[in-house]
Amino acid sequence: MTLLGVAVLVSVAAIAVLLWRAGEGPVSALETPDVRQAPGVFEVAQRRASQELAEIRVGSFERPGSVPGYEVLEETPAESAGARSALLVVDTRSRGREDFTLITRDLKARYAGYDVVSVEFTDTSEVLDYHGGAIIVNTALGARNAGFYYAPPSEGYVVRVVD
Repeated sequence: MTLLGVAVLVSVAAIAVLLWRAGEGPVSALETPDVRQAPGVFEVAQRRASQELAEIRVGSFERPGSVPGYEVLEETPAESAGARSALLVVDTRSRGREDFTLITRDLKARYAGYDVVSVEFTDTSEVLDYHGGAIIVNTALGARNAGFYYAPPSEGYVVRVVD
């Protein structure tokens, strides 16, 4: 094959490629997709739902007749997702579930304005140690934020004692 034959072969191949590409039509760099309207602001709907859940009260808010001695050592208020909450560290010499339940019911009445309250029981007369805890749920919003998605605790609180 001569040099002239190779040149003719290359030019025929180039012409064939150009004709093949021309048959497909023009190629655009990007095609703009159809875009739907942005949804409404979710925050407004969520805020309204939070206010409705905050109005649903859970459990009784009556103080018990007699309560073992206790002192709130630390109170850390917080607000998250529209719920008003607090973390309490409570000093008491009590150890039993019944005493912790009475203290929890008293705290439920004292902190009725909160949606959810977390309580840690300790005794400072000994080494500062964890003896139990409670979750107090005052509203349906507080129940949801505390992880009770299906239903709040029936009394409005859950008490745990460490043995």
